Amino acid sequence: MNLVWIVAVAIALGADAFSLSLAIGFSGIRKSMMLRLSLVVAAFHVVMPLVGMMLGQALGTIVGRYASGIGALVLIGLGARMIYKVYRPTVQHFPFWEARNAFFKNKSSTNSSLNGFGIYLLAASVSLDALSVGFSLGTLRTDILITVMSIGVIAGLMTGLGLVLGRLIGPWLGAKAELVGGVALLLIGIKLLF
Repeated sequence: MNLVWIVAVAIALGADAFSLSLAIGFSGIRKSMMLRLSLVVAAFHVVMPLVGMMLGQALGTIVGRYASGIGALVLIGLGARMIYKVYRPTVQHFPFWEARNAFFKNKSSTNSSLNGFGIYLLAASVSLDALSVGFSLGTLRTDILITVMSIGVIAGLMTGLGLVLGRLIGPWLGAKAELVGGVALLLIGIKLLF
């Protein structure tokens, strides 16, 4: 397997992460979260092919058929959660000084769907295809380390690019940017499901 093929596979695997991060960027995301999400997606795109390779061909035939369906359902759930939070925002309680600082410095996160475990669910959902690719890596004559590192780096860069573009376009959409991001996630999930 040559480097051109590896890059092509990495770009194909990173396309989901790019479109998803573009939708997330619409809703507004802090720079620190952009970096964190890009790194987590990159790490998942390195680990998932390795896990897939270790699980072997037998399990690959079972999971391979359902990987996109599972990823689609996770995306639909995340999109629905974002839409729900637009219409049913959670009330957050802060001490006065924290609320004052957040108000004046605008340091509060506008995308609470990525807090906690949500970031890992998101990264796992866009890297399930990489798990399927991992099942075939063991049968190909390729340098596994170069292959998985290339997949991870390209997926991380594509995620970062999508977040930056979404963040630039997002303010033009106004207050309903998170709604647009949630609908986009929902549609991407539905498209993957069918």
